[in-house]
Parts: sequence; C-alpha cells; structure tokens
Amino acid sequence: MRLLFLAAGLLSASCAFAQTNFDVATVKPSSGAVQYEHDGETTVSHGTLRMHDVTLLTSIKWAYQVQRVQIDGPEDIGHQHYDIIAKVDGEPTVEQMRVMLRQLLAERFALKLHPGTKEVNAYSLTIAPKGLKKLKASIQKDGEAWHQNSSLGMVAKNFSMQDFVTYMSDPLDAPLVDKTNLPGRYDFDLDFRPYVDQASDIHADPKAVLKAAFEGELGLRLVREPSTITTLVIDHVGPPTPN
Repeated sequence: MRLLFLAAGLLSASCAFAQTNFDVATVKPSSGAVQYEHDGETTVSHGTLRMHDVTLLTSIKWAYQVQRVQIDGPEDIGHQHYDIIAKVDGEPTVEQMRVMLRQLLAERFALKLHPGTKEVNAYSLTIAPKGLKKLKASIQKDGEAWHQNSSLGMVAKNFSMQDFVTYMSDPLDAPLVDKTNLPGRYDFDLDFRPYVDQASDIHADPKAVLKAAFEGELGLRLVREPSTITTLVIDHVGPPTPN
C-alpha cells in the first residue's frame, strides 16, 4: 500500500511572499455555470485570483491541491456555487495564492479542518507497456495549469502529473495515485470519439472511455489496487460572511 500525500504544507506552509492573506476579496453567489465544468473555472493573473461558479468543496480542492475524495465533510459543501475574486499587490506564485486562499476560507467560511487517513480502492496511474504517446513537454516551465473541456474531449497545457491525477480523480470517482515518476509539465489533447465508437460496452461506461483514452491517446494506464490515502477532515464550516 502507498500513501497518497497531500500537497506539501497541508495545514501550514511557509511562504516567501510578504503576505499570507489577500488585500481584498469578494464572495458572491455564482452568476452562471461554466459549460462542461463541474468545478467551475479558476484563474490566477498578476496577484488576482478569479474563481467562477465554484463550490466550497472546489475551493478547498484548489487551496490544498487535493482530490475530491480526500475531503471528508458535510455533503452540502458541494451544493452552493460562488464567484470569488481576491486580490493582492505584487506577483505571488500560484502556490502562494493557494496559501492565501486557505486563509480566506478560514476567515470568510469559518473553515476548520485536520488531516486524517482512510483505506480505499484507488487507481494507480502508470506508463503503459508501449510507452507514452501524445504527452508533450510544455514550453512553459512554470505558471498555472490550463485546460478546456468539450463534449468530445479535452485540451490541457502545463499539466504536471500531480495536476493530472488531481483533476482526473473526479470523473473516475476514485482516488488516483501517480506512479509514473514523470517530472515536469506536459501539454496534451484527449479525443474521446474513437473510444466511444469502438465498443458498445465502453460507450455505456464513461469511466471505461476515460481509461481507454488515457492509454490510447497518452500511453498512461490505470491499475485498480488498495491504498491508504491522507484526507482533510472538516471540523466546522459556515456560510460566507458579508463582503
């Protein structure tokens, strides 16, 4: 068994940036859904964090860089959708913005949590026997991961394997552990159409489509096996305080 570790500095993190909280932040009900995205849209640019149509669950995932299945808390934290805009002077990194969002969630939602562990039946991500296919090393060596979904596939840029497993665990509805040992960041396209059309049993099972596309398009294989994962256990949460 292997531990699926949370991002470094789970409940506390040192930050070279001068601040650990935003200068100003607004939390409002969502102005509308983001097409093909159950987690809304999050962008970081020049000291501004914009989160559109996100839930508290989504915000915790982004702030702590964890998978949905690693968060143990009340079901309703995934129901209410918000638009969050938070700003700070300067040019903090994405990781520093994550630290500041943790503080914002503690202040505005009274979020309190602690780490835990649990036994699960997880997927392990490995390199397929025939090797990698459409994974291309990103020209951009740092910065924010980006993706865009459609009804037929997905385009991603600047994805680390940590970004990949964090994002893909949701549609698989299971923990996803990276065992590829692939460093760096990658660009890739996923086209689901060949795998939807090739067999009726795959057409009926979205998870099977994902697994087939991972191996056929990217050269990445999923293996199901028991694992011990770390979790975030929510002790207290409330509605957001007024802006």
